[in-house]
Amino acid sequence: MIRVLLILFLFCFALSISHAQESSSDSVQIESVEKEGRVSYPKKLLVNPEFDFKLKKTETGKFTLSFYKENDKSTTIKIYDLIGNLIKQETVSKSGLFTKEYDLSYYNPKFFIVEAGSSEYNKTKSVIVE
Repeated sequence: MIRVLLILFLFCFALSISHAQESSSDSVQIESVEKEGRVSYPKKLLVNPEFDFKLKKTETGKFTLSFYKENDKSTTIKIYDLIGNLIKQETVSKSGLFTKEYDLSYYNPKFFIVEAGSSEYNKTKSVIVE
């Protein structure tokens, strides 16, 4: 009885390994590397050089985010903590100057990652507010 169970277990294990190898080889397409060692990316994925934002520490646990937009396309602001948890998310759709102070004094540690952008562009910066 134990031999039958052992043989059945080994058969199932071998079958699952071969299935995992088959599914992983077809689902990933690898970008080729040029002779100089550079990876070529589509131009659409590049950062918009015209968009930038500034982070300025104001008080302990607080910082100001500011940027200027020329168009009415929506810009999403996301703030993450040190381990990558999304703390705040906001969408700005008006053009012109945007400035807002964020109070995160109740979070520890005082290191945050701020991401601002849209589906076409994206910038990420970090701020320490101790």
